[in-house]
Amino acid sequence: MQPKKNTIKDTNKIVRNPNVGLPEDFELSQEFIDAFNLIESTRRNVYLTGDAGTGKSTFLKYLVANTKKKVVVLAPTGVASLNVGGQTIHSFFGLPPTFIQKSDIKRMPHEKSLLVKTLDAIIIDEASMLRADLMDAVDYALRLNRGKMNIPFGGVQLILVGDLCQLPPVVENGLKEVMQREYESPYFFDAHVFDEAKVSYVELTKQ
Repeated sequence: MQPKKNTIKDTNKIVRNPNVGLPEDFELSQEFIDAFNLIESTRRNVYLTGDAGTGKSTFLKYLVANTKKKVVVLAPTGVASLNVGGQTIHSFFGLPPTFIQKSDIKRMPHEKSLLVKTLDAIIIDEASMLRADLMDAVDYALRLNRGKMNIPFGGVQLILVGDLCQLPPVVENGLKEVMQREYESPYFFDAHVFDEAKVSYVELTKQ
């Protein structure tokens, strides 16, 4: 990657350590700076995307290393979660591995519930694989466990990272009919929560 050169002065002091989470020869691009500042200085939900080689994974590592916010990193599958040093969404929220309804979502154990109540943001990697019902389950689980039923995601900032041109959501044959009945498509952006929640779109373009 060879982003254009920038100095730490460009960051308005929000980016604090330009070396943490990045390759030694990496220099911050304005895209990285703008995306980091948007996430760090606002509570907006963000979908960050870009073609292969534009640095989505590098940005995620940089964000986790440098943010002052309390965050957790999740992913739809075990392999994806290992790649980012996080957990699967199902494991973190205690969700069943099938089509998820509200009745499947329970209150978390006390310690994890306390953790969820203190979160500022949740980062979900490989968002292209995130099914719409799972997205709605994340929303309801956060509302339920944070005691904020009237606010999307219980007031937690949602940061989605991924490329919709890569791996799609997996919909087993037995789920296709119910998914078609409940959602316009299986992709996360057709989840019902997005009738309420607004998402800022950020695209990385520099190779």
